[in-house]
Amino acid sequence: MTLPNFPFKAIQDRWDLEMPRHRRNADISVYREFVARYDPLLSTTEVGKNNAKAVYHRKVGNFAYLEKRFDDALWSYNRSICFAENLSEHLGIGYANRSAIYYDELGEYEKEQLSGKAAAKLPKLLAREANCKERLAGGHSKGTVPLPVVDINVDVNPKIPFMAKGIHMKEFGDMGRGLVAERDFKTGDVILDEKSDLCSLSFVRSFVECAHCGSAFLNSLIPCSLCFAVMYCGEKCREEDLRITHRFECSVVTKLLNVASDNMMMMPRLFFYGLTAFNDNIDQMMKYCLPNAAVGSNPLELDFTHPNPLDVFKVLHQAKPNRNNSNLEHNLKLSATAFYLVFMKNPLVQSIFRTEAQRNFMLRCLLIHGRATSSLLLGRENGDAGFLAALPPVASLINHSCDPNVISVVNSGRIKIIVLRPIQKGDQILTSYAPAWWDEHDGSTLDFDCKCVVCDRGPEGAKWRNAREQKRILSSEATREWIGGGETQDLIKFQRLVQILARDGHHPGKLFGETVKIYYDKLFDEVCAENAKRNRAKVQQIGGN
Repeated sequence: MTLPNFPFKAIQDRWDLEMPRHRRNADISVYREFVARYDPLLSTTEVGKNNAKAVYHRKVGNFAYLEKRFDDALWSYNRSICFAENLSEHLGIGYANRSAIYYDELGEYEKEQLSGKAAAKLPKLLAREANCKERLAGGHSKGTVPLPVVDINVDVNPKIPFMAKGIHMKEFGDMGRGLVAERDFKTGDVILDEKSDLCSLSFVRSFVECAHCGSAFLNSLIPCSLCFAVMYCGEKCREEDLRITHRFECSVVTKLLNVASDNMMMMPRLFFYGLTAFNDNIDQMMKYCLPNAAVGSNPLELDFTHPNPLDVFKVLHQAKPNRNNSNLEHNLKLSATAFYLVFMKNPLVQSIFRTEAQRNFMLRCLLIHGRATSSLLLGRENGDAGFLAALPPVASLINHSCDPNVISVVNSGRIKIIVLRPIQKGDQILTSYAPAWWDEHDGSTLDFDCKCVVCDRGPEGAKWRNAREQKRILSSEATREWIGGGETQDLIKFQRLVQILARDGHHPGKLFGETVKIYYDKLFDEVCAENAKRNRAKVQQIGGN
């Protein structure tokens, strides 16, 4: 099966051809009337489980396997597993082919145990599962215990155990809410390690990461038992996602692939997360949502030791958007309308939203949540590998600067914030959404006007740029002197070098920028390695249950 032809793009083009420019200011009801005229474009026939498609994708995986393109093979085998009909032999064969890669080629012995439990019990799988347990018992493991190199290493907030103590929220005019330090922090301090309640994956990442928690489990994902489009790291995440949001998506998933751009899917996910938090009581949700939309909120007032999903939803719903522009608003209205028309084809949604008032509420609330998520969303995009979006209540407070003082690492459903250069009491905590000044040609763009010192065209910006040009680049000889003690030791060495270069505010400069770029890459690799160990431990625990 090829990817959908994205007919939503045709609707966008038709709007531009048929509607005058000023109609972009129209109420969303006008958008609904327009998009409804082209509803057949959104009414794609749903694709279900299909053993023939499972065989096709398995053959594609076999070809990649023979060429030793193991990631490509795993991706195709996962698609085959998703398409395989429940309890069919093709499901078991898909697991068996996939397990051959991480048993014979990758040595990922923990990950065999999940597939052996989830698949039809083929003799080959059972034998391989037993061999994996023997290998693990003999000490052949790539590791399940992460080292505390990038774990929180400062005192934590008693009510927010994943955030450092000494951080509060403040309003910053056009920038909106932001986080401010109430104490000094030094380079290397890990001040936030948040797990997002809400994740959203683009289609191509759906066979790489868990659709519920975002964890990277390429080798050991299990499919939704009803549709072909999502996978999970285990039964718990599959059940939770179905309970919270996927029950609304599953029966219309093919249509959603026709209207959902990479990051817009978080719009309906937040809406249905809220509906579930209100126990599907649409009247109570209506009574709360419209009067409290975008009134402002402070997530740091919540007690995250025992988080309540309804409270989490409310602080996200109340958030004030700070990236509005006419093009974004137009696209949000089109997307909200398209999502509304697709979801209204789901009998479950029809049974909840029965009256015209309830349906109007759904449409308008989708737009409200589109505005909120466009400001709050944190994501990681890897070109052809697709887009992972997370909506963490606390990490989403951190504002952007092209000259950040912290690094954000979004990986495996976690958001880690590590101090890049010293932060003094009273400083705003700033990260780079992309690009940072030392990596300004990475191809990333911002969907808002940045007003940081790097982008400033006045005297402060000129002073900053002049300071950058006066300092030399890090030489290859100097780099080699710092590298060589292993990944973790190299990370610590570069952290020390960044501390030296950033001391007393002595930055920017090409030397600092080059060092920071290496430091960030090593930091990201270390976080990925630690998350991989956590994921192996999680799979091992699932397999042992």
